[in-house]
Amino acid sequence: MLLEPTDPEVPTLTTAQILRTIDEHASELALILLPGVQFYTGQYFDMATITAHAHSHGILIGWDCAHAVGNLDLKLHDWDVDFAVWCSYKYLNCGPGAIGGIFVHERFGKVDMTSAKQKYWPRLTGWWGDDKDSRFHMTNSKLDSSIGTAHLLTEDRIRPSARGSGVPNFQSEWY
Repeated sequence: MLLEPTDPEVPTLTTAQILRTIDEHASELALILLPGVQFYTGQYFDMATITAHAHSHGILIGWDCAHAVGNLDLKLHDWDVDFAVWCSYKYLNCGPGAIGGIFVHERFGKVDMTSAKQKYWPRLTGWWGDDKDSRFHMTNSKLDSSIGTAHLLTEDRIRPSARGSGVPNFQSEWY
């Protein structure tokens, strides 16, 4: 879905327009991704209000903070933002080739083994969720051609994530 300014002479999106659009399309939205600052106009979006409104509809929201980080006081955790990403070569003055950043709210990493609902969240574990014997070999050859790819979706092939914590990094009903 694309949001566009209602007045071409004033090329901004009001918070009310964004909230109204969320209301109108809530039943079909699973994820919202917006910029923290719109780079053409420099408009700063009310991330706290928009995030709270998205959450009131059960919608995840992420923010592209490439033009916000280093320019604004960001309180991503306090605003309950689900995730945000940014580069560091612009307003953090790191230069070309510098690393980027990502924020993922801590609630997505919490494990509650007493909960009957959801004990853990799906997560991207990277190298630490892979086989310790080969995780840094970078061979790009994880598929076992002798058994095809079916093993990728079976629970008998699960390895514990994050240094053998015993919490699997796969759950079949996610697929």
